[in-house]
This record gives sequence, structure tokens and C-alpha cells, in this order.
Amino acid sequence: MIGLITGTMSADNIPLGPLMIGLSSPTTKPKTLETIEMTTKRFSIGYALLLKKQKSFIQDSLVNLVKSRGVDLVKIDTEKPLVDQGPFDFVLHKLYGEEWRKQLQDYLILNPNAIVVDFPEAIERLHNRFSMLDVVSEIEKLDNDLRDDETASLGIPKQVVVYVPEKLSINETASFGEGLNLKFPVIAKPLVADGSAKSHKMLLVFSNEGFEKLKSPTVVQEFVNHGGVIFKVYVVFRISLLVMNFFVL
Repeated sequence: MIGLITGTMSADNIPLGPLMIGLSSPTTKPKTLETIEMTTKRFSIGYALLLKKQKSFIQDSLVNLVKSRGVDLVKIDTEKPLVDQGPFDFVLHKLYGEEWRKQLQDYLILNPNAIVVDFPEAIERLHNRFSMLDVVSEIEKLDNDLRDDETASLGIPKQVVVYVPEKLSINETASFGEGLNLKFPVIAKPLVADGSAKSHKMLLVFSNEGFEKLKSPTVVQEFVNHGGVIFKVYVVFRISLLVMNFFVL
């Protein structure tokens, strides 16, 4: 997600990218927009996204909006070394692999003040569907401001990583996978979540025969009926946005 911090235009200031430029003060002559454009540093955001993400996010309306705020969106050419491009103040990407990780590291060595979102090491845990939910179970208290008579909790579905799907079976009396008691239907997902098309392929399994179609490694989870609604929370610094998506398996 690309977040922009904007404000309300007034006689005293105008939002221009991440800067607030004073237009007037009791002791200075008001500046014109032309003067601001000549004296204010523009910020460059290089983006490296899959084609599908580019079509979703990089719209003309967004490009024009950020341009008017002093920010230039520049497409990174993935066929060329990253160090030969830019310089960028900010690198926004959703690419993976050791070669791309090395390019990001080399770029930061030459441009130590650049910001990369997200750096691979920072989100490595989220690329594993098992470990990404593990962190939720570690949360002991969600909000320090809760009153004594209030409680809050986050639940996660029962899950297990399966490496030999053909040996998998579930019945109503037997426990399954590390003492878990799972019942059909269960949902099967690839263990790796890297944004690729295959990582989004999921199956709803209704019988033992369905396990024969799985490819390892697979995460098998308790199916929780959520009414076809998914809530996504996007956070940029102190700004948060809640989006409700309708999902069909």
C-alpha cells in the first residue's frame, strides 16, 4: 500500500509531500507556487511490483496526486541492476528471491539514507503461513488501555504443516497432527506466502481423498466460516486504514 500524509490547505501552509512549506509569516513575503517548486527538494519513489500489482496500485490519478505533492513515482527496471538506477529516496517493492535481496543490499550500501519497504529480513516471518500466525498466539495483552471489566483476544485456527499429504487422514475420533482435533472440512494452503500466483492457490478439503491432490509442504487449517468477509488493516506510521473485502473460495 502506498500512503500519503496530507493536510488541509490554509493561508499558512500547503502540504507538499512529506514537507510542510510555509507560504507566509509575519516577517516574510508570501511565496508563490513557482518559487516553491524551484526551491523544494522533490522526493523520488522507485517501485518494483509484479504486473498485477502495478495495474492495481499505480493509477494515473495516484501518479498525478503524488506529483502535485512533490513526489515522483518511478518504475524500476528489473532487467537492469538496481544500483544503476535512481537515486531513490524510497524503494517500494514486492519482489522476492536471493538475487533481488542482494540488489537491495547493494543499493543501500551506495545509498544509506534510502528507505526500503519492506526489507526482506523484516517480513521473512510473514512468508511462512505457519509462523505468521504463531506471532498472534504470543500476544498476551492487546491494549493497555482496557478497563478492568474488558477483555480482548485474537483467535487463530488450529493448524499443522504437512510434508507427506498422501499419508494424511482424518476421522471423527482420531487426533491429527500434534494433538490437534481437526474435522472436515479443512482448508489447505501452500506453506510459502510470497505473493506468487501459486502461493494463493487454496483448497477446501471435504474427505481424506482430497489430500491426494495436495502438494507438500502444505498448511492444513481448521476451516472457520467467516461469512466470506476479510478485514485488512493497512498501517503507515500512525495512519491506519481498515478495508473490508468479500472473499469467495
